Amino acid sequence: MRGQMSGFAATLVVVVVLGGFGLLLYHNARSTAPLRVIIPTQSTPTSAGNSWQEVFRSGFGDNTTPLPTIAIPTQRYNAPTLPPNLGPTTTPVPAAELGNGVLFTMAPVSTGVTATPPPSLTPRTTDAAQVMEPGGVVGPTDEWRPPPLTPPLNRDPLGRDHYWFTRPIDSSGVNYGLPTYMYGSDGPDTVNPSRVHTGLDMSNEIGSTVRATGAGTVIFASTDENPYFQNTSSYGVVVVIEHDFGWQGQPLWTLYAHLQRPLVQTGDHVEAGNPIALSGNSGHSSGPHLHYEIRMGENRYGSSYNPVLWVVPYVGYGTIAGRVVTERGNLIDDQPVTLWSLSTGSVETVTTTYILMDNENDVNPDPNWDENFAFGDVPVGRYNVITTYEGVRLSRTVNVYEGMTTFVELRPLEAATPQPVVTP
Repeated sequence: MRGQMSGFAATLVVVVVLGGFGLLLYHNARSTAPLRVIIPTQSTPTSAGNSWQEVFRSGFGDNTTPLPTIAIPTQRYNAPTLPPNLGPTTTPVPAAELGNGVLFTMAPVSTGVTATPPPSLTPRTTDAAQVMEPGGVVGPTDEWRPPPLTPPLNRDPLGRDHYWFTRPIDSSGVNYGLPTYMYGSDGPDTVNPSRVHTGLDMSNEIGSTVRATGAGTVIFASTDENPYFQNTSSYGVVVVIEHDFGWQGQPLWTLYAHLQRPLVQTGDHVEAGNPIALSGNSGHSSGPHLHYEIRMGENRYGSSYNPVLWVVPYVGYGTIAGRVVTERGNLIDDQPVTLWSLSTGSVETVTTTYILMDNENDVNPDPNWDENFAFGDVPVGRYNVITTYEGVRLSRTVNVYEGMTTFVELRPLEAATPQPVVTP
């Protein structure tokens, strides 16, 4: 009996297991929703409907206002000209007070400084066919000049410029150096040359206002009791200013000579632009003009430097400083140098190299530029700087930038040194 019960239980277990297995198969065999497999797709790329090619193909803008066109300038810009006002900016002193045009009675000229030659008012010409003889002048000049830039100014990337001074004459007058007698030259007369020039001459009528070119103290102003400046009457009536500033530890002075009369006294402090004198024709001068000097280090005759490297250029103008040297690097004196404008195709101006006498009354190259010629107030643009030395034409192309100095050197090519022949 017990054996039959055991067999029944085993059979029951088998039946239950098989039934559960069958139920599982039935459940898995039921139909289910098909599996949705989404495969990502990419549409064929198309060109953008608003691309610039389509815009122009569709004629967009044909009916709109056309863009303005501007012709590229090919000639030098000439600003509107105003008639120069060469009249006196203040009331001149009556001739009776001056004693034949000179405020003070001058004694005979002492040795050491000779007379300043008469300034020339002959205008320069744009005729490129003209060739400058030594001391001659060619090149254009304008009756109207733009205003000067504002000092102090140093735009040179290497810090070499030192435009510390403004102009001594108003823009209504002549406030630039006459090209016939530039700094370091001996004038246009080759037969009877003048002394080597230590400044700039600015031709203006007697009575024109002369202004301080920088702040400082008046250390000399001519008077009836003291008409002589540094033991000479050649300069005539003089005002000298020692400036509040210097350069590289060196003091600076400006000198204003051949005046009609001073408007300041020794010991007065002045600011740049203050009236200090009236321009005249005193001393050894045969034409009304202002003689303007810049001195550095010492206030004496042989300590002058070229003012065009110190007085701010006009707006839109720059400066060229340069050297003319032999193939060995020796400076060449009194050598004509021509500035040719590539924009106008004509001579801009001409100068000569300094005449260096190697004595205590010499003119001086700038410590930074070591030049022996300079062109002041050159319109911005591209130029050829040209000279002819011993039959060889030397030329360099330079760019002139506003308110900056451009340097150039003209030097003949060195001849090849013969090499010794080595025999085996």
